[in-house]
Amino acid sequence: MALGNFLLQIFWRMEDAIVARILQSPRFHHGVRKIHRTVEDLRYGRDPNEPLRPGEATEDPSLGKVKADSFFRHFIEEIRNQAKGTSTDPPPPGPPKV
Repeated sequence: MALGNFLLQIFWRMEDAIVARILQSPRFHHGVRKIHRTVEDLRYGRDPNEPLRPGEATEDPSLGKVKADSFFRHFIEEIRNQAKGTSTDPPPPGPPKV
């Protein structure tokens, strides 16, 4: 029983060290900040007093939706073709037979 308690304490200390290291990481905080901003934008809408984010001034708002839709349609078409056993791009013909 003492060995089990000892191993459990080692595990808890390693867990604490890993969590402390993650919480000190700037990348972790950047990721959490980005997720929080996205959720807030979706829930309450964009704050009009907030400055534009990088790339937003030149971005065409309709392009993102069109690209995502066309990719999704192409992806579904490819899956259907693979399920049927057909290929979207047939292989090129071989060399001429003599």
